[in-house]
Amino acid sequence: MFLNNTHKIILLLGLVLISNIHIHAQKMTRVYGKVIDAQTKEPLPFVNVYFAEKNIGATTDYNGEYEIETQWASNKLVASYLGYKDLYKAVVKGKSQRIDFYLQPDNKLDEIVITVKEKYRNKNNPAVELIKKVVKNKDKNRKEHLSYYQYDKHKKVEFDLSNITEKFRKKKVFKDLQFIFQYVDTAKINGKPYLPVFLEETLSTEYFRKQPEDRKEIILAHKMTGFHDYINEQGVGFITDYLYNDIDIYNGTVMLLSNQFVSPISKIAPVVYKFHIIDTLNINGHNCIQLAFQPRNKQDFAFKGNLYITNDERYAVIKVDMRVSHDINLNFVNDLQIVQEFEYIDNKAWMITRDNIVIDFSFGKKRTGMFARKKLTYDHFKLDQPIPDKIFDGVEQKEEVAESMDRDENYWQQHRLDKLTQKEQNIYQMVETVKTIPSFRRTMNFIMLLTVGYWNSGKIDIGPVNSFYSFNDVEGFRLRFGGKTGEKFSKTKRIEGYVVYGFKDKKTKFSLKTTFSLNQRPLRRVPKHTISAMVQRETNFPGMQMQFINEDNFLLSFKRGEADKILYYDMAKVEHHKDWGSGFSTTLTIKYMQQQAGGNWQFAFDDYIMKKITSSEIITTLRFAPNEKFYEGVDYTVPIITKYPIFQLTYLQSVKGFLGSDYKYAKIKFNFFKRFYFGPAGYLDFETEAGKVFGKNIPYTNLFIHRANQTYSYQLRSYNLMNFLEFVSDEYISLHAEHHFNGFLFNRIPLLKHLKWRAIVSGKGIFGNLTDANNPDITPGLMLFTKDINDVSTTYALGNKPYAEASVGIGNIFKFFRVDLVKRINYLDLPNVSEYGVRARFKLDF
Repeated sequence: MFLNNTHKIILLLGLVLISNIHIHAQKMTRVYGKVIDAQTKEPLPFVNVYFAEKNIGATTDYNGEYEIETQWASNKLVASYLGYKDLYKAVVKGKSQRIDFYLQPDNKLDEIVITVKEKYRNKNNPAVELIKKVVKNKDKNRKEHLSYYQYDKHKKVEFDLSNITEKFRKKKVFKDLQFIFQYVDTAKINGKPYLPVFLEETLSTEYFRKQPEDRKEIILAHKMTGFHDYINEQGVGFITDYLYNDIDIYNGTVMLLSNQFVSPISKIAPVVYKFHIIDTLNINGHNCIQLAFQPRNKQDFAFKGNLYITNDERYAVIKVDMRVSHDINLNFVNDLQIVQEFEYIDNKAWMITRDNIVIDFSFGKKRTGMFARKKLTYDHFKLDQPIPDKIFDGVEQKEEVAESMDRDENYWQQHRLDKLTQKEQNIYQMVETVKTIPSFRRTMNFIMLLTVGYWNSGKIDIGPVNSFYSFNDVEGFRLRFGGKTGEKFSKTKRIEGYVVYGFKDKKTKFSLKTTFSLNQRPLRRVPKHTISAMVQRETNFPGMQMQFINEDNFLLSFKRGEADKILYYDMAKVEHHKDWGSGFSTTLTIKYMQQQAGGNWQFAFDDYIMKKITSSEIITTLRFAPNEKFYEGVDYTVPIITKYPIFQLTYLQSVKGFLGSDYKYAKIKFNFFKRFYFGPAGYLDFETEAGKVFGKNIPYTNLFIHRANQTYSYQLRSYNLMNFLEFVSDEYISLHAEHHFNGFLFNRIPLLKHLKWRAIVSGKGIFGNLTDANNPDITPGLMLFTKDINDVSTTYALGNKPYAEASVGIGNIFKFFRVDLVKRINYLDLPNVSEYGVRARFKLDF
């Protein structure tokens, strides 16, 4: 549960040797205070305050206040502002201290008049009028006003270990790796020493057509430093694309680090930001106005920085330099800087030519962290030149040619738009050398054990360790041991399995699965074309359906109420899966299963007990998920959620007599999922599902047993106050909506905003029906509903009212914990139910 939900952050912050080491070699220096006009006694906004001879500093806010905390302070602090004399003040390193500055106007700059109002207002504010003109003209300035455009794009993503001190270098883990520290450099964003450890490069061509509007990116080449044994390279590429989406400030919102930020040139920008005209200056031959901005609420998902706007009738952005507030409700981010530059191409459009992002990640200010850098270079523009329609075939907006990850070095040298620096070349060389050192491999294996749950022992990965021990009321203690083959064994074939022993029921269970790639691509790459075969003897609680979570997870062993009814089953299946392109995939499964009731449960009929139920099913699943990407984990696949919808249709057919099947029936199920973004108010996940069984006299175990949850973990797709086997239907429709406000609500509550909590509300319900032909309370001869030890029925058909739940939750508690108060709306008169419950969930997010 914890690992699967947090994998994207573990990849970013745990991609290195050690990611959570305390640094005590240098003490923290904290300075804070206010910058004031010495004559007017008014606060000065946007003053640069920094340590002399260090590239470490901050900018004052509208109240003239600043704060800096660092381990690399110098003994002098400087306040610098256009129109005023620079002022230096002494600093006591290693202490927390207040330092105020009273700046004197510079008489040499008499022509510059600076006015600071006591209270900021939008009305009659020249800065606000200017940004409104930028917003009004943005449609003619953004590149989408062209009929066609295309250009080449070169992307470099780099990760660096930061906070490299002498004490860090002397750690025992680096005993055999001292040579890597010759590559340590100093970051321009905040002066911290860093060690490059990872580099990804992508070459692509982007195309746009206005009528009908469509766009496509064709990835021609893609490579990264070779941690093949530890990460899914293609999946990391998808995640970096998702976390660092190409930023278009002309959009109303900017997706960054899986959150939606308000652009400084959004229509609602004057409501979210304060603006201030700083100066006029010349940039690349263009007369520009420097417009500073910062969020009204420092904790909102917004930026602070400077826009450089052409001082003409177009009001185009020629450059933007922006960061995030120190107080922003954003996890693990100490600093973030975005710099974009634009050029007027062919006298037709302002096109972005440079795009740099630098982010300083860490789990704490005194811990080893990570710099993440993305540098985009654009060139070879073709504007308003028709593009063949075939380029836009399919619904996927990003496609990768088959040979993209197999390009040789000659190809890269010929096509790179931005040549590798010597430091970047060193990353490739260093990583390849490090991988050959035994101590590094042992360290990485240990990190993989902690973060992913598997231990690499050569060609076999042993795990997951969090499933080795679990328990339940029927089987007692479950002792499990298993593993899978790794890519050293084969990239196109995988064998995985485990053995389990229950100490209470004294029964052995097992699972064995083999998967083959039919398109000869590695199993961890998409598009996939695979076939698999599986045999299994196992148990499960009816209705307990986990998503991306191993049911043997130790934390799921703790259950509320009575969980004494279990299914033992023997199952064999063959499954074929193919990604057809354009977001469309199919899965065909042939499954044989024998089920047997266990614990306080029997397959009871009016006059006999049925020992086993045999079913043989043919299942076809059609999935349409345009522009969907995945991260392929060690033993699971996690979709990376975007704004695009997901449709899934499943049809199941069971034929009586086929492979000994006891019943004939058909099932059809349709699912729709969509994430909606609401700017600063967060996002909403919406899901609806409908299903129907065709057939009669079917035992309820083969109908729809609705997803229930009797653990104390909050499950997104389950009903968290419904009991196992409580409700069954042969036709239903369900609705689920969950809104994440991020910090939109708590950021505005004085006593709570510093906690950086995030509000969540959700509601889910299911309308179901059990037709007379499958209802044992109406039609005799059917399998009877379950009863408890007091002979009271505990399984029901849904009546005229739906089952419904609602919850309110607080997320981001200690940055990784979510707690929900769940209320069961109806069916409260049934036995052994609770109206309220508190559920918790681990979830790391930015």
